[in-house]
Amino acid sequence: MQQNISIPFHQFANAMVTIGALGSPSGLHGWLTGYLSTGARLTDAQWQTEAENYLETPEALPKPVQSLMTLFYGWVLKGLENESMNFTLFLPESDDCELSQQVDALAQWSKGFLDGFGASGKVTGKLNDETREVLQHFDAFSQVELTADDSPEDSEDLLQELVEHAKVAALTVFLAFNEPDVAEPKIIDEDQQKPQLH
Repeated sequence: MQQNISIPFHQFANAMVTIGALGSPSGLHGWLTGYLSTGARLTDAQWQTEAENYLETPEALPKPVQSLMTLFYGWVLKGLENESMNFTLFLPESDDCELSQQVDALAQWSKGFLDGFGASGKVTGKLNDETREVLQHFDAFSQVELTADDSPEDSEDLLQELVEHAKVAALTVFLAFNEPDVAEPKIIDEDQQKPQLH
């Protein structure tokens, strides 16, 4: 049931406006993705505090927003762990905003990823070439902006390419630091138990 949950961007964004959040929903999603990608995890209480700090809310998160944040955390983690690769970046829909706002949201997401990756404190020492390259790409994406010379069609195509690239890059980092060690013993146990039951 949890797998089928999806959180509409505009609803989440409206909730953030209601509580006076200064941080962006895309940036928060990027932060959490970067944090989880290192193999680090948060308790619900820790996540609520981190979300509050990132969003720079004037007051503590109200109960309904805390529930939304709990859902959000599970949704992002499930998306990253899902083998069907249905993880997506949390960006505003093209119907709801200008192309420039989508580009800004991608930049915020990318900056968030880098901040979350660093905030986990899990990654120390030298990074492998692939991870270092991904982080350099996110650094470049965090500074992307439209110029007056860009045609809308070319800009839209470029945005889609960047979003797809960012998605694959995030999953690459997640897979590098989140080896599925925990799942393997379970499969072995089940196989071992079956003969004993018969």
